[in-house]
Amino acid sequence: MSGPAYTPTDEELAHLQKLSSEFEPEVTGPLVGERQSSSAITTEYANADPVYRVKTAALPSKYSHYRTCRGDGHCGWRAIAFTYFEALLRLGDRNRFLEEETRLRSMGNLLNSIGFQEHLYEDFADECFDLLRKTESLVSAGNDERAAAELLASFNDVGVSMAIITYFKLLTSAWIQTHPNDFAPFLDLGQDIRQYCSTQIEPSVCEIDHVGMSALAEVLVKQAGFALEVLYLDRSAGEEINTYRFDPVSNDGLPLHNPPTLRLLYRPGHYDILYKMEDVQQPAIPQAPLHVALADYADEFVPMPTSRGMSDVMSLIPGMYPTGLGQNWPSVSYDYNPSPIPQPQMAAVPTYTSVPVPTTSQEYVNTAHHNVPLESPVGMSLNPPMTIERGGPFRPSMYELEPGFQSNHSQSLPFQTSIFRNSHYNTAHFLNPDFQPEEWSPDSEYVTGSRSRHKSASQ
Repeated sequence: MSGPAYTPTDEELAHLQKLSSEFEPEVTGPLVGERQSSSAITTEYANADPVYRVKTAALPSKYSHYRTCRGDGHCGWRAIAFTYFEALLRLGDRNRFLEEETRLRSMGNLLNSIGFQEHLYEDFADECFDLLRKTESLVSAGNDERAAAELLASFNDVGVSMAIITYFKLLTSAWIQTHPNDFAPFLDLGQDIRQYCSTQIEPSVCEIDHVGMSALAEVLVKQAGFALEVLYLDRSAGEEINTYRFDPVSNDGLPLHNPPTLRLLYRPGHYDILYKMEDVQQPAIPQAPLHVALADYADEFVPMPTSRGMSDVMSLIPGMYPTGLGQNWPSVSYDYNPSPIPQPQMAAVPTYTSVPVPTTSQEYVNTAHHNVPLESPVGMSLNPPMTIERGGPFRPSMYELEPGFQSNHSQSLPFQTSIFRNSHYNTAHFLNPDFQPEEWSPDSEYVTGSRSRHKSASQ
């Protein structure tokens, strides 16, 4: 028989509760991740709270990509610092890097005014200035892709990343202490400015809050001519994420038009980086080489014997044979080379006079691989055309036997139905590409033998 169950004392329960409250899971992943599609956020919240699910579903329609930041207590500071450098990189103006370095160096007077010793922050500031100069040199050389890779690698270096974050924290603390009236109303009751900065801004492990975000936007982002946009994903009413902006102003106090914007996504306790499509520089897609398979063929025409006294001129037209259309077309074979070849050149061939209608043919110049010869027409002797009383190689028409035909033989016969006359195939129709309006003349009107009969019938 087992003994009574063990019951922990109150002290042990309190100790276990303390350990549970202070437990923090090990944070893994890169300090700043690669850019990826924002649809991953929608997928992440597919089975979450309905409010989050609705708001994240509308996110990819406005923001195409996002970048993660490690949630180690510095994600907000790191996100703003990284996007600040990235905005300078997108501008691609080396003078802006020099202007920002000069402006930040002048901030030493602000740090000194509240009691920070220069030897305490100069190492942190030098890391920031070194990264500005390194990025500027790569941009000046036209290596934007390498500059982006170096920027990402620098922020994934713990030493460099924390040095830049610490320097920006000190600037934020100095700005709050030198502008107390702007931030004192937002502090907890009874908390002074100096106490707030020493406990919420300057410590190495402290996440940024709304007051710190506003101060950092004033001292770093807006002074550089950039805007800061923060999307807060919370359970408030609405189908879209609430957005807060910090817009820069000019020296005249007017808002700047369409400034470069830093975009962050805040989820409870964590910040990530957002991008719109215009913020993402899409690399040019290399064009694959175009392979063209040329046809190597030869034409073989067989003369058609004279039939019904008609000349064999029609035998020169491919496909016009006694056995019907489409017979004896030249066979086509394809020769394919996987490597690109030079564009073949074309040379004109003299006109042949052995056929009634002059024709010109073209011959391809031989290349390294393709050979497209075009054989000359087969020479043949043509039978002398038959002499027809009324002219032409065709049998007489019944209309030729009508009186008065010879006097009007130069006029075109009205072999037109009403359907053809009103279609675009008729050259007298305005939709025909070879439009030619008819000219009516009463003196040259076509007269047939049946005209008198119609006239007498009408009478």
